[in-house]
Amino acid sequence: MKVLLLTNRVPFPPNGGYPIVIYNTIRELVELGCEVTLFSLNTTKHFVKTKEIKDPVFKKIKFVQYKIDNRVKVKDAFLNLFTGKSYNLSRFYEKNCASKLAHLLRTQEFDIIQFEGLQVVPYLDIIKEVSKGKLIYRAHNIEHQIWKRLTLQENFFLRKMYFGLLSKRLQKFEFKILNSFDAILAISSVDEHFFKSVGCQSPVHTFPVALNLDNYEVQQQLSLHKSIGYIGSMEWRPNLEGIDWFLEKVWPSIKQLDAGITFHLAGKNMPKYLKVLNSQSFILEGEVEDAAAFMARQHVLIVPLLSGSGMRVKIIEAMALGKCIIATSIAAEGINYQHDVNILIADKADDFYKQILRCFTDKTLISRIGKEAKKLVAKYHDNKTLSKDLLNVYQTICDKKP
Repeated sequence: MKVLLLTNRVPFPPNGGYPIVIYNTIRELVELGCEVTLFSLNTTKHFVKTKEIKDPVFKKIKFVQYKIDNRVKVKDAFLNLFTGKSYNLSRFYEKNCASKLAHLLRTQEFDIIQFEGLQVVPYLDIIKEVSKGKLIYRAHNIEHQIWKRLTLQENFFLRKMYFGLLSKRLQKFEFKILNSFDAILAISSVDEHFFKSVGCQSPVHTFPVALNLDNYEVQQQLSLHKSIGYIGSMEWRPNLEGIDWFLEKVWPSIKQLDAGITFHLAGKNMPKYLKVLNSQSFILEGEVEDAAAFMARQHVLIVPLLSGSGMRVKIIEAMALGKCIIATSIAAEGINYQHDVNILIADKADDFYKQILRCFTDKTLISRIGKEAKKLVAKYHDNKTLSKDLLNVYQTICDKKP
């Protein structure tokens, strides 16, 4: 089976949520005998020197890229206000890219063309014009919900108004395109239910974040201190918002305990105001070479998101490592979890404080939650199992008569 994947960034190396999901899909599809072609927007924001990619998986696929400048520009953002179009999406579209994609589709036939995220959907019309391949949209999250939740959390009036506009335009586009595909892949049953509730007539299948579980059987060298850890890119606004909330509402109370608890913060693009907070108890590690090793060192991992959508890949990874996680219900959204069984849920600052306290006073809690978390991932997030299911969906769609 010939499969074309369209991505809004190059998923090599798999060093973030979106790249990990794409990379794992490619790896297993190749193993299952599919001929995979990857067409990636190589964006300024996440630019990859593709000639330096040494990954053996990369050598097993056909790769086409288009270099695009998707940086946010004040002038373009202002002019976009008068277009009625989503600036979140227009930054990923160029006519020359559409032409390059059309040329690929005119010279090669594909059974499946899979759109990995909303940012590549603006190329849908040109693809329909030149290809007879079956079209699949994988919704890594519900984009407009991210901005809607950010709008609710924002206090600055002008920014709140702008976020609201971004959310409305994204929602309009998302709802418009739902019935344009032969199938939709939702990241969770929550998202599947949402798509169906807003009138989606295309078949919707749930395919959660999938991991190659063997990669997470690592020797764990725990920190000598009672450590709390968080890892996430600070260029994604919900991550920064969540950390700001934790540092303002929760961390001061933990520090006052003087119980030897340390907070380790890792991730790309740390703002300067976080760097100056670096101290004996607040260790800012910045971008780390090995995210799994960082998570493995921590006694407890936190995910204090107040906005966002989809499924947090880092939570699934931490669970695969057998870690105890404290998260808000928004952060854990879409995961088939049970509070106090395989994760600890805390939505208020006081609850977050109490759950951290429990972790370092109850001698069995961290171990118990971690073991159950690992079982959950093995049951619902095994890449080998889910990839076989995905291939069956492809086959069903291809066998379906027009």
